[in-house]
Amino acid sequence: MQPLKNIRILDFSKLLPGPLGTHLLATMGAEVIKIEKSDSRDYIRQQPPFIDDVSTLHFALNSLKEERVLNFASPEGMLEFTELLGSADLLIEQFRPGVMKHWGLDYETLSAINPRLIYISLSGYGQTGPYCKEAGHDLNYLSLSGLLDMLRDENGKPIIPGVQIADIAAGAYMLQTACLSALLERSRTGIGLYVDVSMTDSLLPLMVFPLSQYWGGFDQREMRILSGGLVNYNVYQCADERWIALGALELKFWNSFCKALDQKDWQREELFELSIHVFPKEALDALFKTRKRDEWATWALGKDLCLTPVIELDELEQSAQIQAKKMIKEFKNKKGNTMKRIDNYLNNKDNEPKGQI
Repeated sequence: MQPLKNIRILDFSKLLPGPLGTHLLATMGAEVIKIEKSDSRDYIRQQPPFIDDVSTLHFALNSLKEERVLNFASPEGMLEFTELLGSADLLIEQFRPGVMKHWGLDYETLSAINPRLIYISLSGYGQTGPYCKEAGHDLNYLSLSGLLDMLRDENGKPIIPGVQIADIAAGAYMLQTACLSALLERSRTGIGLYVDVSMTDSLLPLMVFPLSQYWGGFDQREMRILSGGLVNYNVYQCADERWIALGALELKFWNSFCKALDQKDWQREELFELSIHVFPKEALDALFKTRKRDEWATWALGKDLCLTPVIELDELEQSAQIQAKKMIKEFKNKKGNTMKRIDNYLNNKDNEPKGQI
């Protein structure tokens, strides 16, 4: 699928959230032009590791984009940008409020040149509020949204996730949603619009379950229904010290799991009977230690039990499910070395890199 074919995007974003979002749009067929100021390049270029002096992360995020380095202080640089602007459908920037206006590149100025321009500002806190001009990163947005409160270890200490939840779920994916919905709106009106995307705001839908439970009188921090408080929705170590994930949340899955094990006395009729404070979790700890992780995974296939292996990072590319979907693509750079990136699930075409590799 190439639903965004002939859509041109001017991408001023840096680091992870914006570049990943525009990469996903590029996999959908959009022409993305990555614009960098000559005196302020994307910091991700310096992110190790490198293959032939190219950051593997920079390649993964930007290889589908055309790259332009412009000097906005020069007439030549502004002329080149103005020519690009005239045919642009979207402009995406990821600076603090006021930065683009300081450069003379704010929505009011640019929409006067191109009235059909969709202008999207992606930032940590949005364009308003007491934090709007404060510096921040993924961890800060998680903390302000309440999400970090839901990620705690057994001692109550907030856990720093191993992936950037705010940058990706509330940044890249929300940017993708904003672009698509704005394009739909413009198709109705014929004129462009300005969109403010706040990563902190966009994290709140991720809090819908704990918040709705809290508003109804259940405190997820105490109940921990989906965060380790149930034996049927938990992770267990196996005989080879690898881990297995049991997600049998509904009783029909749990009871099927028990039946498959010939443990009918474990079956229950009420979910809260499976609380770690009620059901002997040590029985499941001992059970899963009787087989290796992959033995459990093979045993569970086809039984509809919501039991899956915890795939480790160095196994991911060899996963049968990942390989079947062909989402990880490999390319040879000029020296014959392999560079990799993740492509969108909508597109299985081997789009050749446009950026420098």
